[in-house]
Amino acid sequence: MIVQWNPLIDLAIILRNALGAWAYPPFSALVVMLISVIISLTSNLVNRHFVDFDRLKRSREAINEWNAMKKQAKEVTDPKTKRKLELKIKRRERYIMKLQTDVSKQSCMPMLFTIIPFMLTFTIMNGIFIVPPGPDAWSFPVYGPVLYSPLNFASVLGPFGNGFGWQLFQWPSGTAGMYIPDGGMGLTYVYWYIICSFTMNMVIQKILGTSMTPGMGSGM
Repeated sequence: MIVQWNPLIDLAIILRNALGAWAYPPFSALVVMLISVIISLTSNLVNRHFVDFDRLKRSREAINEWNAMKKQAKEVTDPKTKRKLELKIKRRERYIMKLQTDVSKQSCMPMLFTIIPFMLTFTIMNGIFIVPPGPDAWSFPVYGPVLYSPLNFASVLGPFGNGFGWQLFQWPSGTAGMYIPDGGMGLTYVYWYIICSFTMNMVIQKILGTSMTPGMGSGM
């Protein structure tokens, strides 16, 4: 049997040992929150450097105006007015297509610089916030909770809530003080990261004015 060496997993094990108690709840929740802040800040700084938000705003306004004109042309019943609108739409079509391409390019370009660091970070986090298999645990690794929530998402959302974490989860024997109270739920690092990232990203976008969504944080 050939065992493939994975330096990222080895790095994750080193970091988990270095973190000590910070790799386990409740401190692990703060570590995940800090990671989400760093990733969100990095992503928004990249957007700020590569994206011209003023040009993006003007392009989207022109595209929205053209789409509104198309909608108006469908609703107009007067043949003369309808014909004038259709000619105006046709004349601007090539220009609008160019703007749409530019908007897509500006929106996607920052991802080229952030997707690889993002994937590497999550690979390392996979190795940190995990319960290794053992005689008192399972025959395969599982993600342990990083935060205890008093709300049981499964009881509120039904089957859709099961993905938020573990219900009534007991860590392997010998690991003291890591029990989820009855009625609560333990959030795995993935879902806690999503919650933190969504919140932190909104705040950072508001401060830096780097929202890619019109009307949120960028003045668009």
